[in-house]
Amino acid sequence: MKPRRSMLFIPGANAAMLSTSFVYGADAVMFDLEDAVSLREKDTARLLVHQALQHPLYQDIETVVRINPLNTPFGLADLEAVVRAGVDMVRLPKTDSKEDIHELEAHVERIECECGREVGSTKLMAAIESALGVVNAVEIARASPRLAAIALAAFDYVMD
Repeated sequence: MKPRRSMLFIPGANAAMLSTSFVYGADAVMFDLEDAVSLREKDTARLLVHQALQHPLYQDIETVVRINPLNTPFGLADLEAVVRAGVDMVRLPKTDSKEDIHELEAHVERIECECGREVGSTKLMAAIESALGVVNAVEIARASPRLAAIALAAFDYVMD
């Protein structure tokens, strides 16, 4: 496993940043399809990120995509696009329970099978953004062998 000392966050709708972010030498790049993208730009951002993930210069950088929650009109479409494009890790926002991870994992496994990716090759990151998520943090952490990271989203947490 490569070290993850630095992670560059890139808004998914910003084509200029998507096309140049690999030059900064970060260990990982996180493309954001959630909060950094307005509602009217969601579909365009998804397409831009899908294309960026396939760029040869991103092959040596860990790629992470923060998708929209699965219970929104955008979440599953985001997941389909980024897993098919070869993302290394998917960040699920608003993770409150192990069931959220199990649901995400089931969708990822189905998509990997459909597109010929090795099952288990897509890692997961849970973003805990609520008091409920903090209470359930241990069971979230144990929910899947694919879970490679957990993030605490402080802004959303303090708003809860």
